[in-house]
Amino acid sequence: MDAKEQELFTLINSYRQEKGLPAIKPSVNLAYVAHTHAIDVVENDPDVNGGNMHSWSDKGMWKPVIYTSDHAQAALMWSKPSEISNYKSAGYEISYAIGNRKTSTVDPTYALNAWKASSGHNDVIVQQGIWKDFPMKALGVGIYKGYACAWFGFEEDTYPPPG
Repeated sequence: MDAKEQELFTLINSYRQEKGLPAIKPSVNLAYVAHTHAIDVVENDPDVNGGNMHSWSDKGMWKPVIYTSDHAQAALMWSKPSEISNYKSAGYEISYAIGNRKTSTVDPTYALNAWKASSGHNDVIVQQGIWKDFPMKALGVGIYKGYACAWFGFEEDTYPPPG
């Protein structure tokens, strides 16, 4: 993770610790997935065809996903870590975009504050709601221009870095 990604990673863990939760270990594989997805969203606009920011374009070495609010393609999105990295478990993403994501720059503090203000995103970070019984053990952050995402996993990343 670069300096901004590391800053957001640290902010997420600090927030978790404020809530009495343990810090999550960094994952080089989930960071790779996060950074790859951030670039894809900014450069290829996979969400313009009825999907949202969890969509993946058809312009990479992965299966494309048009992710809609009914979560019909959730399994295909959650499988991205095992599809494009050496992480063998599913991953769960939260995302944030600011302004024109092609020309804007994400501020890590703003990204975390936006996630804290969104009940669904906040639930993932602090393991509440449907995430209550799923301990997060790995975290990777990706930031590219005006887009940021964090990928969480239930399994520690003991795998080699992606090729």
